[in-house]
Amino acid sequence: MITRPKDNKDLEKRAAIGVIRAARFVRRYAKSNKVIDVSTIRLVHKEIWRDVWPEIAGEYRIENLEISGSSLQLPHFKDVPKLMEKMDIEFAKKISKTGDECRGVIADFGEINDELINCIDKVVSLSTWVHHKITFIHPFREGNGRTARLIANLILERYGLVGISVKVERENKDAYIQALSQIDKMADYEPLKNLIYKGLAERYEGVAMKYYPFAKG
Repeated sequence: MITRPKDNKDLEKRAAIGVIRAARFVRRYAKSNKVIDVSTIRLVHKEIWRDVWPEIAGEYRIENLEISGSSLQLPHFKDVPKLMEKMDIEFAKKISKTGDECRGVIADFGEINDELINCIDKVVSLSTWVHHKITFIHPFREGNGRTARLIANLILERYGLVGISVKVERENKDAYIQALSQIDKMADYEPLKNLIYKGLAERYEGVAMKYYPFAKG
């Protein structure tokens, strides 16, 4: 039986543990041949919240929300299901295209060439796109940012890279929010892409590159 969190401190502790569990789920899922789609996003959210706030775990929000410190107006909660359905269609097309063009290229490369550079950029672009899409639609009551970052990692890991940590605390928070805002205002994905590239560089710096076997996407 799941007991309710005693206070905010207990809630945050459980949520942190939930993120760890969800990250493990993502790593396992990345190695599988399972389809990545909107239902996967809901599964990851459920992994985070099922022992913290089970009523919202994997469920779309049923209220309107505001982002603290942001002028961005989030979609009305009644529009969320349709927006996620529309996202699912676009997501499937993007994943199929990336898979067709880059199947095994990153995992099996022997030297740096144009094909490798192009495929890594396509994977990072897809990771960037899904990251922003989740934060923009904000489909869940809580944990949208955490879910977006985990799904972005799922894309990276599925196509042969490693998951990263996009730092969103203290001085990094403004850059992260600004990067998301740049997409909302100008459809400019470069700042967020650069944050993901920075995270990849930090993960690979000074260590041997490790790859996950490419799975169908």
